[in-house]
Amino acid sequence: MVEGQAPQETVLSINNEILVVGEDQYFAVSIPLDEGPNLVEILASNTEGQEAYLELLVTYEPVQ
Repeated sequence: MVEGQAPQETVLSINNEILVVGEDQYFAVSIPLDEGPNLVEILASNTEGQEAYLELLVTYEPVQ
């Protein structure tokens, strides 16, 4: 689960899932992970055209 807060009307692309942040300024999206390393790409754009980009490397190791 990728979740957080951003200003209202921020457009987020999280691994190609498009979200628009609502009045509560909260967002959440479930991202499926494969076993091992996974790249999570986040692009945020505001109404003024400013953008921010972040790459996260998340390693999924199932509990055995």
